[in-house]
Amino acid sequence: MLERLLIFGIGYVLGAQAGKKGLEELSNTVRGLLDRDEVKMVVGLASGMVEDRFNSRSEGLRVA
Repeated sequence: MLERLLIFGIGYVLGAQAGKKGLEELSNTVRGLLDRDEVKMVVGLASGMVEDRFNSRSEGLRVA
């Protein structure tokens, strides 16, 4: 879930700057990148780290 939000946010910002034609090119490029195993691994690791950090902070808030 978090990784999709991150990808959406990046795509939104870059797409807003590129216009419709640029957005289509960007979308195709991003799809190609996301199909690569290396990118899937990095995105999975990064989203896991962010999720772990978020969960550990939210647990601390529940205790307080």
